[in-house]
Amino acid sequence: MAGFWSGYWQSLKSLDVEEPVDVYVHRPLAYLLARALLPTPISPNLVTIASMVVGVYAAVLMVSPGIPHHWQWAGLCTFVATVFDCADGQLARMRKTSSVIGRMLDGTADVIVTAAILAAGGYHIVQKYGTTTWLAIGGVVFTVVCGVATSIQTTLFDHYKTVFMKLGVPGFKEAESYPEARRRYEAQTSFTPVTRLAWALYLQFIGNQSRTVRKFDPYTVTEFSILGEYDPKKAEIYRHYAAGVMGTWRRWFGYGSLMIGIALALALERPEHYLLLRLTIYGLVFYGPLMRRQREASRRAFEALGVEPR
Repeated sequence: MAGFWSGYWQSLKSLDVEEPVDVYVHRPLAYLLARALLPTPISPNLVTIASMVVGVYAAVLMVSPGIPHHWQWAGLCTFVATVFDCADGQLARMRKTSSVIGRMLDGTADVIVTAAILAAGGYHIVQKYGTTTWLAIGGVVFTVVCGVATSIQTTLFDHYKTVFMKLGVPGFKEAESYPEARRRYEAQTSFTPVTRLAWALYLQFIGNQSRTVRKFDPYTVTEFSILGEYDPKKAEIYRHYAAGVMGTWRRWFGYGSLMIGIALALALERPEHYLLLRLTIYGLVFYGPLMRRQREASRRAFEALGVEPR
C-alpha cells in the first residue's frame, strides 16, 4: 500500500499548483485508471480522446430530455471526462512519455468539452427562460459572457501555474511562449487532421492567453525563456511572494474546480445557477482582491529576481 501511494504522489505535478479537488477527488481515480493502462498499448493520447468523447456526450445528454435522468447522467459523464483528463497526464508521467503533441491534444480536448457543455447549457437556458425574443437573446448573451469570463479565469490560472513551475520545479520543460510555439509550428512539415486542429486551437489559445495576461497583470512575464533554468534561490524567492495567491488560484479557478462545479450543477439540474455564480461572485473576486494580490506578487517577485517583464 505504501508503494501504491508513493507512486500516486509521484504521478502528480508540483503540489504547489495542483488543485485540491484534483488531488483528493479526480486524480486518485485517474491514478487507478493509469495504473490499469500502464502495461497495455493504450496511449495517453487515446485517453485524451476518450475524455473528449465522454465530455461531448455529457453535452448531448443535457439536451436529451427523452432519456430518463438525463441531467444526472450528464453530470456523471462530466465527472468521468474530468477523471480521464487527469489520467492522460498521469499515465504519460508514469511512462515518462510526456510530449508537446500530447499537451496540445489535451488542451484541445478541454476546449471542445467546455464549449460543448456551454453550448448545451445555453440551449437549456433559452428553452427554459426565452419566452420572448428579447429574453432568448438575453439568454444567449448571458451564456456567451459566462463562457468568456470562465475561459479567462482558467486561462490565467494556467499561465501562473506555468510560471510557478518554470521557476520552482527542476527540469520543467512545458513553458512555451507564443513566438516559440509559432516557430515550432512553421518548422513542422506534415500534419494529420487531428494535429492540424490541435495546432490551430493551441496557437489561438496561447496567443489569447498572452494578450489576456498582459491586460490582467502588467508585471508578470509572457516570454518564459527570460526566466532561465531552474535555480533553487530563484524558486525560493518566487515562492515567497507568489505561493499565497497561487493558493487562491488553485482552490477556485482551475479547470478541475470548474468541472466539478459543472458536474454537481448538472446533477442538481441547475446549470444556469452555476453559470451565474461564476459570472458574479467569482468575477468579483477575480477582478477585485485576486487581481490586486497577483499584480503585487508579480511586481515584488520579479523585482527581487531582477527580471523585467516583457
